[in-house]
Amino acid sequence: MTTSSAPRTPAPAHRYEADHLHLSLLGDLDRDTSHEVLSTAAAVLANRGRAQNLSIDCHRLDFVDSLGLAALLEIHRDAAVLDVAVRLTRTRTRLERLLHLTGTYTHLTGRAPADGAI
Repeated sequence: MTTSSAPRTPAPAHRYEADHLHLSLLGDLDRDTSHEVLSTAAAVLANRGRAQNLSIDCHRLDFVDSLGLAALLEIHRDAAVLDVAVRLTRTRTRLERLLHLTGTYTHLTGRAPADGAI
């Protein structure tokens, strides 16, 4: 009997503009998928041309575990070495809660937390 080993999450989508890179995440960002997101982000950054900004759209991201958060921080670190600013955009409540609890909200979104946010 053969079983299908279809990926749990489709590959992250990306696009380039002259001065801006876009990466869209969907599904889960966890132990099983973070390596694919890191590989895609590395390829996007390697082919950045003159772009100095990377937006990571999180609107379709359902779940992020600690390894997923570590992947986002690693993308941020790798981009900083290349002088590329990274910002998470369209973050949803669950992700924002994780970012607030870990103290990474402002670092990854570039926005100050709202009063009373947790």
